[in-house]
Amino acid sequence: MATLENVLNKEIMNTLSEEQKIVFLKTLLFASKIDGSVDEGEVKFIKKMATKYKVENAKKVFEPTTERNLLEELKILNKRRVAMELIKELFRLGHADSDLGDEEVLFIGRLAMALRIELQKVEQISTWVIDRLIWEEQGKIIFEEV
Repeated sequence: MATLENVLNKEIMNTLSEEQKIVFLKTLLFASKIDGSVDEGEVKFIKKMATKYKVENAKKVFEPTTERNLLEELKILNKRRVAMELIKELFRLGHADSDLGDEEVLFIGRLAMALRIELQKVEQISTWVIDRLIWEEQGKIIFEEV
């Protein structure tokens, strides 16, 4: 199982406005609920990130939304690098419970299209995340941390 520690890119998060941070974290929360089961570890992680990145109005992250509304809100993330970072975090979050489902993958695809990130780039990010997770797990075995 992947860990959620040290996931969000500090440099990227620190460039975001309050509204952008809210939408970024709201998207992670929305994705964590797609498979129908809410992992408390994922929710705790999102709360921790809201605190860490000084989201003053963190309750907005947890307000209910629809996918349609969320995809509209995402337009505020108007930098390509931020959009790719969000996609990376969605894949990492999806793998955190060792079960990245079809609905999560489809959501990431729709999100990428809304943010004008080509599907080939999404596939590259997905492969990179998987490779990194494998590398981290191998490190635990090699250094006898399991």
